Amino acid sequence: MRIVRVDHTSFTVNDIEESNAFFAKLGFEPEKRYVSAGPDAEEGVGVPGADIDISWLKHPDGGPMIELLRYRNEEGGKAAYNATVGAAHICLCVEDVEAEYERLGGEGVTFVSAPHADEFGVRWVYMRDPDGNVVELLSDPA
Repeated sequence: MRIVRVDHTSFTVNDIEESNAFFAKLGFEPEKRYVSAGPDAEEGVGVPGADIDISWLKHPDGGPMIELLRYRNEEGGKAAYNATVGAAHICLCVEDVEAEYERLGGEGVTFVSAPHADEFGVRWVYMRDPDGNVVELLSDPA
C-alpha cells in the first residue's frame, strides 16, 4: 500500500455546534456540512438506523482535516478514559505550547495539566474538547 497522506481525524460528539466552536479556537474553519442517513450510511458505518450530522473542518495552514460526527438518533456519552483501549487523540504541533496553553486556558479550554517536557526537549500538553476527547499540543525543541 502506498499512503498518499493522512487525510483526517474523526471524533463522535454530542453537540456539533459546541464542538465546531471548540475547534474554531484552534484555528479550524468549516469546510462542509451534511447529513448522511439511510441504508448506505447504515451499512458503511455498521450502525443500524444511522442518521449522522457531519461537519468537516480544515485549518488554513493545511494538514489533516477534522471530521465531527453527531449520530442524531443515538444517545450521547463521554469520550473513553485515556488508558482505555480504543481511546485516541489528535496531536497538533504548534510554535509555542506555553503561549497556546495560556491563550486557550483564558478562553475556557480544559487542560489535563500544565505543559510538560520530555527528555528530548519536546514540550506537550493535553486538553479536552467538550466531550472529553483529548487534543494534544506539542512544540518541537528550540
